[in-house]
Amino acid sequence: MRNIKVSVLMPAYNSEIFISKSIESIILQNYVNYELIIVDDGSNDSTKEVIKKYSRKHSNIRLISKSNSGLTDTLNLGLKYCSGEWIARLDSDDLSVFERLQKQVMYAQLSNKIGLIGSNAIFIDKFDRNLYYFSYPIKDIELKNNLLNCSKFFPHSSAFFNRELVESLGGYRNRAGIAEDWDLWLRIASKGEIKNINKPLVKIRIHDDQISKRNFLSQAYDTRVNVISSIINSKKSYDPIEVFTDNEFIYFRNYIFHTYEKLGLEEYIKFTSLFKNPILKKFTLPLIFLKFIIKPYYLFSFIKFKFFSKLLQIHIADSYIKMKGSNNF
Repeated sequence: MRNIKVSVLMPAYNSEIFISKSIESIILQNYVNYELIIVDDGSNDSTKEVIKKYSRKHSNIRLISKSNSGLTDTLNLGLKYCSGEWIARLDSDDLSVFERLQKQVMYAQLSNKIGLIGSNAIFIDKFDRNLYYFSYPIKDIELKNNLLNCSKFFPHSSAFFNRELVESLGGYRNRAGIAEDWDLWLRIASKGEIKNINKPLVKIRIHDDQISKRNFLSQAYDTRVNVISSIINSKKSYDPIEVFTDNEFIYFRNYIFHTYEKLGLEEYIKFTSLFKNPILKKFTLPLIFLKFIIKPYYLFSFIKFKFFSKLLQIHIADSYIKMKGSNNF
């Protein structure tokens, strides 16, 4: 195995409670050729002081400070400081198991076509107690299909991607909203292979301050905007996220939002959120079946989004293209 340098990219904002454990999970890795780039997004708690404590002791840990501007800007700034051939993402409240970097480096060397590698995950609570385990498809074709289906995909904190490839793609994009990772994965998928390691190499923390927990509906809508943009790009060779003016993009985004609102996406997302925790599933299933009986429309919506999501995305993309007319682009 080549001794590839890995850059671990960790954005941080008001992370004083959990960031020490996240940093230590990297320090304890059995793979030593890494640097840890932590970008503080204008925290107003003791996050920076905690990071400085570690950076003074470890020369391969670097703190980058900036004013608060959000996750996408924070990640893109961090990318500029990463010097590794591969980049491992880790949020400041999540954990990497001790063999994560070694396993992903080994996997990255299996083929020069691979651009992105993830892993299965264990979900934990704020006290580090295991809650439940999630596995994801391992093959390129299945993962790419799940991207277009807006279906289950390995967590951002497990992502391990080729730095040069991501730089060539322009990094993360602000117009992707709070689904900036999904947008990047779609673009990587158009250039290379995606793989998943069938082992839990990360622990994802569930707590009340999580961005994804607070904004899961907005994230669902943004994800579909990104998917439909990708579909249009594959059909018409232009990417709405990239080439539209601000007004054009606002109209495009609103068109997709309104279409999904009419189709009942919000109800579907609320439904599926009840299934994410296997512990709660057995309690919520009876209530869901009761709702199906009382309001059959919900059953129709569930089937539509669960089994025909990709076809739905393609249909919406085609409808938008037809509505606007190809001569306008």
